[in-house]
Amino acid sequence: MLHSCRTYRTCCHLICIRAVISVLLTLATQESALSQSSGGSNYSVFGLGDLIESYGASFDAVGGASIGATSPFAVNLANPAAWNAPRSTRFQTGFTFRQFRNTDQSGSSAQNGGYLQGFASVFSIDTVRGISAGFGIIPKTHVQYSYRLISNTDDPSQSMSVVFRGTGGMSSLYVGSAVQVLPNVHLGVMGEYNFGNIEATVQTDATSTLSQSRTIITDALSGVSGKIGLQYLGIPNLALGFVAGAGIPLTITRNVTYKFSGALQDETLLDTITTAFPTELAFGIGYTLNRLTFLADVSTKDFSTFRYRARRDDVVFRPSTRISLGVALAGSSDYTASFFEALGYSIGFGYHEQYLRISGIGINEIYGSFGLQLPVVRRVIFDVAVTGGLRGVHTQGLTQELFGRFSFSVNVGEIWFQPLFRE
Repeated sequence: MLHSCRTYRTCCHLICIRAVISVLLTLATQESALSQSSGGSNYSVFGLGDLIESYGASFDAVGGASIGATSPFAVNLANPAAWNAPRSTRFQTGFTFRQFRNTDQSGSSAQNGGYLQGFASVFSIDTVRGISAGFGIIPKTHVQYSYRLISNTDDPSQSMSVVFRGTGGMSSLYVGSAVQVLPNVHLGVMGEYNFGNIEATVQTDATSTLSQSRTIITDALSGVSGKIGLQYLGIPNLALGFVAGAGIPLTITRNVTYKFSGALQDETLLDTITTAFPTELAFGIGYTLNRLTFLADVSTKDFSTFRYRARRDDVVFRPSTRISLGVALAGSSDYTASFFEALGYSIGFGYHEQYLRISGIGINEIYGSFGLQLPVVRRVIFDVAVTGGLRGVHTQGLTQELFGRFSFSVNVGEIWFQPLFRE
């Protein structure tokens, strides 16, 4: 009878997963059909682009709150001290799809795009002494924008427009470990090699072929950073987390190519830029009551000394501050539980001051999230999260963005390290 219940629940999980994927893919297809172009946030034209603040759908579902989280399944990349929470080796990957409705004083347009969540892992080496390690490759920022500006000319018979497009971002190859330095005190250290490419294209389309041109700017990024994390678990049901991070100056190697439609010859310029890497501070709390977990984070990344892709004199970089709250209800592990009782449910909220101030106006966003966690088979977890929010304003020539993010993550666990007992 027990085996039959397990088989029944596994089949229900698989059927539900297929249904969820089918619905979400249908929505994505409909959004793509309605969208006018492939793109994303127009504010990613500045700096490093959109900061990716949380990794994996399980943390997206709780608004990104993760500094004080002690998930036994998810790979917590916000605080390496939490790597001692999983009791088995975990591998995680996924995909994030994003939909935008961008509105300014001239109208609105729909754009969409997505990115892979990379590959993350945690190896639980010794659960008794509290020793874990991890490595992986993950995206840290995302650049994807596309917009057009119409220019007036003195000749009524001539017309001109400029199309701006950008893609790319910065990724990180990380490695680190977590140890239990004192009873109930866990210390985690993570080193990162940051790299990537950001390509920007400025294309001028004109009635006269002599006025047509295209500029391609390709920036290769490289630098090293790291973070240190702490978690204190000495109070029953409570977890306190702290993270601090910094890095050496980021190096940007720039290649600029000018292409002309007329008789002029193409031209290529090379340049090297360096800028300070933003420092990071974060504090988080997690409180668990039976199957219910409450999470709260406050984090900041200081871009005050950052100097890269400001583009305009009225653009100022500032500290980026985020406040996130989340509640997660873990699924029941009882074999007699119904299918819906075995699911995990999460909701989250957040307020994020972006690291941009344009014309004296801070670019901020507010968002909410919802997620489901589906245990497929033994040690395999499927997470899905939906996030919706609003960023910026559409006054003084700025753009207001209504956005939605759909995240899918798969987390697989295996026991790689078995304790050995001597006679």
